[in-house]
Amino acid sequence: MMDFENISLHWVNRLGFLVRRELAERFKAEGHNVGPEEWAILLLLWRKDGLAPSVIADATIRDRTTVTRFLDAMEGKGLLVRKTNPSDRRRSQVELTGNGRALEAVLVPIAQALIEKTHAGLTEEEQQVLVTLLRKMTLNLSA
Repeated sequence: MMDFENISLHWVNRLGFLVRRELAERFKAEGHNVGPEEWAILLLLWRKDGLAPSVIADATIRDRTTVTRFLDAMEGKGLLVRKTNPSDRRRSQVELTGNGRALEAVLVPIAQALIEKTHAGLTEEEQQVLVTLLRKMTLNLSA
């Protein structure tokens, strides 16, 4: 019998579920209708606005149909717009609206508080080791 409680992936999955749920609850409690998947898209666009939907899909490890659905919802909320790429009219790019850009100043502190809660009791060194190990595991599956 597999002892799942001693398998790292069990804890990674459980943590991911809890973080997504808690993040959504915290955003909602502060009056922001932004889900964890939308948050991931906003993080990408805050770093580099004007990304293609395919780039967003690859970066969030979601299929393009799912990303299109999220982009539709976010566009409906006034957080972003899709425009024709000026260098290739066959492609679109996703750009933040003023509202989408302004959310960064509001949502990042909420997420930062969750990160701090999650890291409670971990030393700086333990946090760095954890990130290193999770990156290695991710690369193992991405290769």
